Amino acid sequence: MTREQFATKIYWPQIVWLAGIINVIAMLPQLWQIISTHKTEGLSLGMFWIYFLIQIALSLQGYFRRDKMLMWCMGFSAFVSVTIITTVLYYRHF
Repeated sequence: MTREQFATKIYWPQIVWLAGIINVIAMLPQLWQIISTHKTEGLSLGMFWIYFLIQIALSLQGYFRRDKMLMWCMGFSAFVSVTIITTVLYYRHF
């Protein structure tokens, strides 16, 4: 059995899309916590900046390789990351 046949047999494209969607959803509780409590202590903006840069790079990789899942899921994850960064900066400085 080839890799491609095995991937088809286990529904790999659907699994990868699910993982991509979970990646986006996984950060939403953090964003909700920040917005609802206005507390940002203990959050590392450096970590979120690194995540953001990685997510942008992988989204562009998806674009260049015509991989819609990678492009969209990493793009949405980058949007959530930049929203968290912006919210944390707002609450810390205003």
